[in-house]
Amino acid sequence: MSEDFKRETTISVEFRVAQTVQSLNLFLESMGKSISLYDLPIFPTNMDNVDCEFPREIQDEMSIQIPPEDYKAELKLNLEQHKAFSMIIKYTKGKSGIFFIDVPGGTGKTFLYRALLAHLRSKKLIAVATATSGVAAAIMPGGRTAYSRFKIPIDGNESSECTMSKQSGAAELLRRSKLLLWDEAPMAKRWAIENIDKLLKDVMGND
Repeated sequence: MSEDFKRETTISVEFRVAQTVQSLNLFLESMGKSISLYDLPIFPTNMDNVDCEFPREIQDEMSIQIPPEDYKAELKLNLEQHKAFSMIIKYTKGKSGIFFIDVPGGTGKTFLYRALLAHLRSKKLIAVATATSGVAAAIMPGGRTAYSRFKIPIDGNESSECTMSKQSGAAELLRRSKLLLWDEAPMAKRWAIENIDKLLKDVMGND
């Protein structure tokens, strides 16, 4: 994983190692665990203060490796998948839109998602992959649970709110994203979906 950070030639080996450990911790947190449970070094708490061109969250997202097979996924889409693919990509180039992919399990949703992620990331654009469950998040490159990505309290309720500052690196990542992908969204609690809607309106400055 530390190889992913070598493109940042202005930073030290120590900082690359710290980035790697921090990325591991973020992945573990998305699965409801912590790096403190394992025999690994604890990452420094002041990494966000290091003078880098982009926030850590954006650096992490831009360093995601695209699996070779995902580069070819676009060419293997069936007619319905390609129709959805083309429409979604069209909206990443202009005005925003919301799409709901409602098909039975095992019919290629994840394959479509991976094709979308690979297409945008190959053009150095940010595409954020999330899912309601850790299992679904893990099969998408760079996938995180929606609870982790949008800072939703795991044990929350109707009165809970996303704990993301509008000035944070996580918020800047959302603003720069061309695609926010949420697999298994209907599995989430209503209050969680409403919280994300409220968060995105605040972060994006929209009503």
